[in-house]
Amino acid sequence: MSQISESFFPSIRKDEFLPLFKSFIFFFFVLASWYALRPVRNEMAIEGGIFNLPYILLAIVIVMGLINPIYSWVVSKIKTSRIVIYCYSFFILNLILFLLCWSFFGEQGRQWTGRAFYVWCNVYSFFVVSIFWVTVINYFNTSDAKRVFGVISAGGSLGAFFGSTTARYFSSEICGKSSISDLGPISLIFFSIACLFIAILVSRSLTSSPANNNKAVEEDEVVGGSSIEAFTNIIKNVPVRLMALYILLWTGLSTAAWMISLTIIQDWSSDPCERTAFFAQIEQIVTPLTLIMQIFFTSYLLRKIGIIPILTLYGIFLLIAFGTYATYPTITAVLVLTVLIRVFEYGLNKPTRETVFTSLSKQDRYKSTVMMDTFVARTGDYFGGQSVTLLTVFGLAIGSVAYAALPIAVLLSIVGYKAAKASKI
Repeated sequence: MSQISESFFPSIRKDEFLPLFKSFIFFFFVLASWYALRPVRNEMAIEGGIFNLPYILLAIVIVMGLINPIYSWVVSKIKTSRIVIYCYSFFILNLILFLLCWSFFGEQGRQWTGRAFYVWCNVYSFFVVSIFWVTVINYFNTSDAKRVFGVISAGGSLGAFFGSTTARYFSSEICGKSSISDLGPISLIFFSIACLFIAILVSRSLTSSPANNNKAVEEDEVVGGSSIEAFTNIIKNVPVRLMALYILLWTGLSTAAWMISLTIIQDWSSDPCERTAFFAQIEQIVTPLTLIMQIFFTSYLLRKIGIIPILTLYGIFLLIAFGTYATYPTITAVLVLTVLIRVFEYGLNKPTRETVFTSLSKQDRYKSTVMMDTFVARTGDYFGGQSVTLLTVFGLAIGSVAYAALPIAVLLSIVGYKAAKASKI
């Protein structure tokens, strides 16, 4: 029994318990902040008159591309211990500005505020999470990451649940209201600001903690380098380039799979309430399964089978998904495959990618990983969605679109294998 317990629950050293606990709490409040904002984003999108999402996705990609050099320049100039303070404080000021704009602008100004907020939220969600991991991966080496990153990810899952639960609490204020100045949305935005502020405080406590014995955290050092270093390193650095290609492929394929599944869902039911209930059912299944994976199995699988099978599996899962959608396009298939892919992503693949990032140089950890998680990932989303749209416009049935994605899924597995080998973990 003790051997099983030690296998699934690796021992935590005394010197790393506090950084682990604070990382857990840090991620909890980061995701609580974002998940509370999601319904406000959707409300602003509706009031802002956002109907042509492909153009919005393109705008998100462009904004990501513009922000990354600015972020890299800031990171090059400030001490690493202040990155979270500067970046998160910037986002808090943004939230306050959006509240002021929405409260004092006229109808046309509110529409543009809604459009801007929708784009901003997508930038926000990726940057705050990526900056969190940029901070945390400096406290654990690769071996430690395999043991603790699953537990840290569980903190994020619990925070997401807390944030979405808070949003549901105020849902009666959001639904049926026409103004962001109503109590519900304002409360959610202030709640999000409070969570982000707590995350800043926890991060400060984390940076003042004793460094992990295996990997010193240099709090007073400046990362250095140039503002375009993240772009150039993706071209020059083989491990970084392979991970960027891996992220581009899986985000594109995941978006394509989701769009195909939406078509299947639409054919299954024309009742919005029934479809909403189905989406809620997916969330109810994914959340507990992801927590179980993160707490009980992520560490075990990372230590026992390593990163190569895990990074390779994504392509295999998506290959199965597209093959099933092409031959057996049913609502049951959508339910099972969506749950499988999402639990795999949040419970295993994301912690594995962050484990790979611990082996990168300081410049790549602070710059390239953020670019991959923001600009590269959003670019993959855009091209995945546009590919499905274009293929259907040219007359391909949705089943044929699924077949067309199969070779790309195979390529994803190949790239995942090469990226894992190149990391030399």
